[in-house]
Amino acid sequence: MKSKNNKLMYVSAAVLATGAVAGVNTQNAHAAEVQKQADKNAAQKTIDQNRKDLTQTQDQLNKAQEDRDNAVRKTSDAQANVLTADSNNQSAQNVLANAQDQLKTAQDAQAKAQANYDASYENNVKSAQNDVNKANADVQSAQEQVNVQNTKQAEALNNRQGQEDVLKTNTETLNKTNEEISKTQGQVDDAQKTYDAVNKDYQPVKAELDKQAKEAADAQKASQENAKELTQAQNELKTVQDTANKAAETINNAQAKLNNDTDALNGAKSELSNKQKQASDLTTQRDQVANDLQAAQNKMNTAKAELDADKDAVVNTMVMPQVYKDTVKKWNGKSHTDDYYKEMEAASWIGWTQNEYKHNEAEKNHMVNLKHMSRADQIELNKFGIDLINQLRTQIGVDPWTFNESALDFANAIADRYVKDDWDVDAHLTSPGDGHYCEAINELAHKYGLRYAVSRKDGTYGKDSQYYENMMTDRFGWTEIPFDQAKANADKFGNPYHYSDQELAYNVHNTYSHSKEDYNNRLDDMDHLKNQVYNAVKRFAFNYNEWLHAYGILSQEYFNYSAKGKNYASISFSVKPTKDRWGFDDMDIHVINVHESMVLDPKVFNVNANIPLTDDKSELKKQYTDNLVLVNTLTPKKSNLDNQINGLTNDIKGLNTRISDLTKSISDTNKTLADAKATKADADKKIAVLPGRVQELRDKQASLDKTQSKAEADLATYQAKNKDLLAQFNAAKSNLDKLTAKLNDLNSAKSKAESAVAESKANLDKATSELSAISSRLDELKAKLSTAKTTKEQADANLAKAKAAYDEYVSTHKDVIDNLNKANSELADKTKAYNEAKEDAAKTDKEYQAAQDELTKLNNHIEDLSTAITNYESKIKQLNTTINKQKADQKRAALDAQINKALDNVSAPKHVATTTTGVQAGTSSLVAPTAAVSTTQRSAVLTNTIVRSNNASVLSPQTKKLVAQANASKNSLPQTGANDKLSVFAALAGLSLASLGLGSLVSDKKRKRN
Repeated sequence: MKSKNNKLMYVSAAVLATGAVAGVNTQNAHAAEVQKQADKNAAQKTIDQNRKDLTQTQDQLNKAQEDRDNAVRKTSDAQANVLTADSNNQSAQNVLANAQDQLKTAQDAQAKAQANYDASYENNVKSAQNDVNKANADVQSAQEQVNVQNTKQAEALNNRQGQEDVLKTNTETLNKTNEEISKTQGQVDDAQKTYDAVNKDYQPVKAELDKQAKEAADAQKASQENAKELTQAQNELKTVQDTANKAAETINNAQAKLNNDTDALNGAKSELSNKQKQASDLTTQRDQVANDLQAAQNKMNTAKAELDADKDAVVNTMVMPQVYKDTVKKWNGKSHTDDYYKEMEAASWIGWTQNEYKHNEAEKNHMVNLKHMSRADQIELNKFGIDLINQLRTQIGVDPWTFNESALDFANAIADRYVKDDWDVDAHLTSPGDGHYCEAINELAHKYGLRYAVSRKDGTYGKDSQYYENMMTDRFGWTEIPFDQAKANADKFGNPYHYSDQELAYNVHNTYSHSKEDYNNRLDDMDHLKNQVYNAVKRFAFNYNEWLHAYGILSQEYFNYSAKGKNYASISFSVKPTKDRWGFDDMDIHVINVHESMVLDPKVFNVNANIPLTDDKSELKKQYTDNLVLVNTLTPKKSNLDNQINGLTNDIKGLNTRISDLTKSISDTNKTLADAKATKADADKKIAVLPGRVQELRDKQASLDKTQSKAEADLATYQAKNKDLLAQFNAAKSNLDKLTAKLNDLNSAKSKAESAVAESKANLDKATSELSAISSRLDELKAKLSTAKTTKEQADANLAKAKAAYDEYVSTHKDVIDNLNKANSELADKTKAYNEAKEDAAKTDKEYQAAQDELTKLNNHIEDLSTAITNYESKIKQLNTTINKQKADQKRAALDAQINKALDNVSAPKHVATTTTGVQAGTSSLVAPTAAVSTTQRSAVLTNTIVRSNNASVLSPQTKKLVAQANASKNSLPQTGANDKLSVFAALAGLSLASLGLGSLVSDKKRKRN
């Protein structure tokens, strides 16, 4: 590299030496230079576009070639499928032809056997049997009709007898009624005579009685009317007195209510002012909380959007509710009473419901072998799990865990021992180690240079305690479904054991979602394993009945010694090789934490072999988590303030309503008070007049009562005087009225009896007619039955004769019948075989046609791709030619411009010293004077070209000569003149040729690399 750099410096020096003689008349050339630069930029833009088209076309060519190769590879399979389908179709067609031939043979044989068989005997039997069947049916039908008609005849006889009985009863009733009418009519005539005689003496007495009765009634009426007026006056007086008293009471009550309402109105206005101030203060607080909540929500959404920018990125977070932190802090160092468990359970439930695993669809295709997990999969799962724990640790203000290689080896060794010794966690849950394989963990801790527990009895590795492991035992391939789904299932399918929401959330599982083979080989997908890790951390932190695991991973209370300093952590997995005692396949998640104070030998447990957890999105994750915590904290706070404001708003609304009601009540009470005062004044006026009116009516009532008493006494005296006559008249009238009513009732009964007799006669005539018709029909049906029975006897005889003839034919032609039965059976078999062969042939023909279509489609696709490839190759060749030509033209035009400029501006001695000094000092082309800018740019092009050639010694003879001349004359000043112009032209011409040669080398190398 050192020699290469020296050569580049000399080339730059040669160009600078040339530029030193080009310092005059630069102002006139500036406009031309600007135009040339614009042309150069346009040419470069065209080259860049062609290169872009070249790259795009090359990609299209590669894709088309790949597609054609794939299609060609598929062609052999498609051709094989066509051949197979054709072979199958030919075989099926052959089978069909053979089946058709066999069917034709069977049909011929059956026809021949049928021709040898005389069917007349069998047909005679069938015909005779049909006649018997018809005769039996006719006999049965005729008998059923006779039975029906017999039933109808019996019913008609009963009906006629009933009608005769009814007619007799109705006739007897009519006769009795006529007799009673005749008897009663005589009694009425006698009573009328008696009444007429008494009535003649009664009429004069009645006239006097009516007169005196009228006088008594008039006196009574006058007395009653006066009494009514007296009562009305007394009532009016009482009413007026009550009205006056009530008005006085109303006045007192209205005045008291007016005073009370006025006091209440003043109190309500004061309370309203206080409530409005409280509402204003709370609204200010709520608005501030709302602003803070919106800001946190915006920051969280921004972080989430950036984290989710990658379509496959799924961010899982773990949020610690403030109430959980407050509850732990409250009970830290105190005895755990029932209140502790209730409060921790409530706080954990909030944490449980706020945290839910987010699935990654892409990772569902990433299968992990739990028997032989790769290091990469282990690291990915560890980073995921430890990051979740650190999110919680950061939120409660303790140092995060450090993912460590030695910790990972230690965790894997523990998992291996669980598998090797087939450790059954369920079987050891009641042992002192609470299911942990303490002896193995302590033994491995010793091996890895860590502190370990020792048995006090015999000094062996401790079996009842260990320092490092938190463990979650689950069923392989199972994990919790979200609580919302568990709740919905319970609502849909029932909850017979009445599980609480917490029990539903903690105890529901899903089954394995992959194949049986994957299950047996202990393969599960990465998304599901992360789900189980997430739920393990979630169960540790937010359990509902114990929090030792939470304190273990979060360094709280009993384990706060590990809140600060390094904690080297790792997570491993083990699947029990045999089923547990319940028949399940256990999977253990071992969460291992080694505090720095537990490391005894750093040479064995390498505390420096740490694996970073963070990535370029760590700050975004922290921003998302911090603001999610803030959102979860501020949301209930805002809700609480909203509730208080709503309560105050309702109170204010109620107070406004109360003030309005009180104001209206005061107005109404004032009106009531005024009305009561007016009413009392009016009543007082009436009270002054009414007592005199009442006394006047009382005096009049006494006089009227005397007049009424005299009239009633006179009437009673006259009635007593005519007592006997009055009694006779009343008795005669009563007897006459009674007998007349009886006679009227008897006449009405007679009319009804006559109607009943007429109706009974009509019904009897109808019943007699119906009975006659039924009897005639019964005689016809009996004759029909007799004929049917005779026909049946003849049909039975004919059937017996036909059967005998058929039996004789069968016994003498058994071989013919056997041949026919055999031919029929063979024909049925061959017909079935032919139909099946026909279906198979149609199926194979369809499959052959489909395979042929697929092959044709594939060949057409290959042809299309070949055409496209040819077009792409032609386009690439054309673009390469164009680009190479454009590059050569560009380089040649640039150097020609430099040569012309140098030839036109050769008299610039004032720049020679500066340039030469630059060369002698070993400076690069970047420190060239202003007049040599164009040349310096060209030297940069040449320099870059040489560097890209990756070969510093590849120089054309012209370039080598130019470099030698520059080195030989670096201490002398060049002279002006024609010879100098020619020298400069020759040097630049050689440099231009060298540049073109190097450019060609670069292009060749690039094509080779592609």
